Parts: sequence; C-alpha cells; structure tokens
Amino acid sequence: MPPHVPASVAPTRTDPVAAAASQVVGGPLGRYAALARHTARSAWRPAAAVLVGLSSLTVAFGVLQKAHCFAKGWNGQDQFWHACYSDLPVSSGLGHAMPYLPGAQHLDQPLISGLVMWLVGLAVPDGSALVRQQWYFALWAVLITIIVMTLVTVTAASVPSAPWSAAHVALSPVLVVAGLVSVDLFGVLLASVALWAWGRNRVLLAGLFMGLAISARSYPLVLLMAIGLLALRAGRVRAWGRLAVTALATWFAVSLPWLVINADGLLSVYRSWWRSGAGYGSVWMVPALPGHALPQGPVTALAILGWLTAVVVGVFFALSLDRRPTVAEVSLVMLVIVVVTGKAVPVQAGLWLLPLIALAGLKWRDHLIWAGVEATNFVAVWLYIAGLSKPDRGLPPGLYAVLLGLRLATWLYVLLQVWRVARSRGPANPPEAGDQEAGDQKQEGEVDPLAGPLAGAADQVLVRIG
Repeated sequence: MPPHVPASVAPTRTDPVAAAASQVVGGPLGRYAALARHTARSAWRPAAAVLVGLSSLTVAFGVLQKAHCFAKGWNGQDQFWHACYSDLPVSSGLGHAMPYLPGAQHLDQPLISGLVMWLVGLAVPDGSALVRQQWYFALWAVLITIIVMTLVTVTAASVPSAPWSAAHVALSPVLVVAGLVSVDLFGVLLASVALWAWGRNRVLLAGLFMGLAISARSYPLVLLMAIGLLALRAGRVRAWGRLAVTALATWFAVSLPWLVINADGLLSVYRSWWRSGAGYGSVWMVPALPGHALPQGPVTALAILGWLTAVVVGVFFALSLDRRPTVAEVSLVMLVIVVVTGKAVPVQAGLWLLPLIALAGLKWRDHLIWAGVEATNFVAVWLYIAGLSKPDRGLPPGLYAVLLGLRLATWLYVLLQVWRVARSRGPANPPEAGDQEAGDQKQEGEVDPLAGPLAGAADQVLVRIG
C-alpha cells in the first residue's frame, strides 16, 4: 500500500483570515469535523482541484485589468494612465527570425524565456499592429492560465499535508496585477518543479529543471544556494553537488549552441544588466528622483554586495537556528535580500515570491499586507512614468519615493515573519552525528516537505553566535 501522510491541515482552523473568508461558503470547518486520511499520492489532489479552478478566475481578473489596453493597444502614455502596461504585446512584432541568431531582432530576455516568447509569436497571424498585439496577448493569456494551473498543482503536491497553502498562489492579488505583465511565471514554474523534485529525492530531475529555470530567469540561483547551505548543515553536500552539477550542466547544454552561433546575442541581457543604472523599484533609484542619480558603477557594486549579503544572512539563518529551517524559508529570506538590494525591482518580481510564501506557510494576514502594497506600487509606478510627460497629472517624485520605500519595507516584513516562525520551532532532537543508521531514517518531527535528501539527517555543521 502507498505510504500515508498526516491528514491535511484545514486552513480555516489555523488562519483567522482564511476562517473569515470561508463565511461565503458556509464558515470554517467544524470543531468535531474530521478530515479524511489519504495516501501520499492523493492527499493533495482534492485541494489542488479546487484551487486550480479558482486560479483560472484570478487570471481572468488579470485579463480584465488589461482590458483597456487590449481594446486600444499598448501605445504611448495611455497604457500608463490606465495601469495596463505589459511587456508581452511589445514582442508581438518579433517576426519569424529566431532570437539570438546573428542579425535577429534583439530580445532583452534570458534564453529560455526569449525562445518561448518567439514560439508564441509564430502563432500570431498577419495584420495591423493592434491586431497582432491583441493576438499575442490573448495567446499568452491562455498560456499563462495553463502555467498558473500547473504551478498551483505543483505547489499543492509539494506540501501534501497542507495543500491548501497553494491558495497563496492561486488567489493572490499579486497574480491579478502582475501575472500578465511579463513571461516571468514560466521561469517561476520551472523553479517550482525543481523544488518539488528535490523534495521527492529526484535529484537529477531537480537539477534538470533548476538548470532550465536559471536559463529562463536568474533568481533560481538563489534557491540553488539556499539548498546548498541546508545541505552543508545536514552533511549531505554530495547530494547537493549532484543537484548543482546537473543544473549547471543543463544550463550549459541549453546555452552552448547559442554561445557558438551568436554569443553576443545570448549574453546581451547580462551585459545590459551590468551596464545599467538603478531602475524602477530599486532603492538605489531614490537619489535620482530629486536629480542626483547614482553612477552605474556604484549601483552595480551595491547590487553585487546585495547578493553577498544574502549569502551571509543565509549562512547565519540556515546554520544557527536550533532547528534546521526549511528550504522554502531559507530561499525566501535570501531572495528578499537580493530583490530589495537589486538594480531594479519590477512589478512582476512579486511573482517570484508567491510559491515560496505558500511553501513557507505565511499567514494570509501577512500575505495580504504585502500584496496590498504590491498592488499600490503597481499603480504608482505607471502614474509616475506617465507623470514624466505630464507632471501636473502624474505621481510626484517625492510620493513615488515614499511608496517605493514602503514596498521594499513590506518585503522585509515578509522576511521577518518567516524568520520569526522558523526561530519559534524548538530543537528537533536529531540522531547523534555519526549514527549512520539513524541518520538515514526520516525523523518523525521533520517539518520540511522539501527536505528531500536532507530529511532525517543529523546536523553536521552549526554556527553558534555568543
């Protein structure tokens, strides 16, 4: 018989916001009601089925949010006044030339993301610029709906004892405002599949998808480093080494043909980052608002310092707590630091955080605080950009700076809430170091559904402060 897992946790019993929201469907689960026990293969499926359906409605609200631009086109300042800007329709004119080939139209996207955008563009029929934009956006709306449904399923499957946590992905306001702005959700899905595979001890499969995720977006490198720190603590560095080597080999195998054919086209997106100054959403942009922009060199140095800071904080977080934190917790803490110190924090950056918020079990109150500020920033940044041409109608630089700072502060607030929960767990009483037989067995108190090869391992490396 398949192994059993603990009965699913009812969110209406543990989260006050979920309990209040449940009133529209009859209220929280009763005090004496019992949840059915399922096998490990099916424990998450009922919740996933419900959330997959709901997630399609969330994406539909996102399409409605872009309705004005869909009707009028993504041109001029009008798209900013109506807060319906999207990177996607801009790529409707890519044509049939494959990106990254010599002479092809430049596409400022990592390899996998760019190729997917090009493939979707091949399905766009000829017509006026507006018609091509409408077709391209409509095709992406369908594709993103499928991506979100799959992402919700993967998230629920990753935490079979608490599958309703995937509601943080399916029902997030961030998905409404930012889900159709860019191709980022494709990379988020690849990274989430990699985490799921790691949690199921499928190390090579995890490495394959992690490599593809890195080829689509850069942020999965943070997830790879977070797993490495926990593997160091658990003494399972060899397993992480297999993951890292497979991921890097996958990235290299995918990139090699393009490096040979046209290295300049493939690497242009990374050179653009290196040469750019502070962009929208970045804390380093604040001095530029009153007209004192930081030079490109110091901004690049500060962004790199942010990555180094994330590693240092990750080392302390992963190696110093009494009980080993989870993969999602360490990944979230490190990712937040990388984002808030980055050269730019685009409106779609919140999508990177959604699966980690679900996997870390953040309370809905904290999620909605963060998501509310994200939605406010979503409108603010477009009004600020539109105001550059019509200052009397747009958002003043001072107010935009305040909202920008508030947004980054809420990212740090999420970090602190996750850190607080991780610290509140007591020692797990792991088997003694060197006890190989006990160390190979999963601890009864294992709290990380994504532990994978680390589950049940005795701590080998700890850092004690003071």
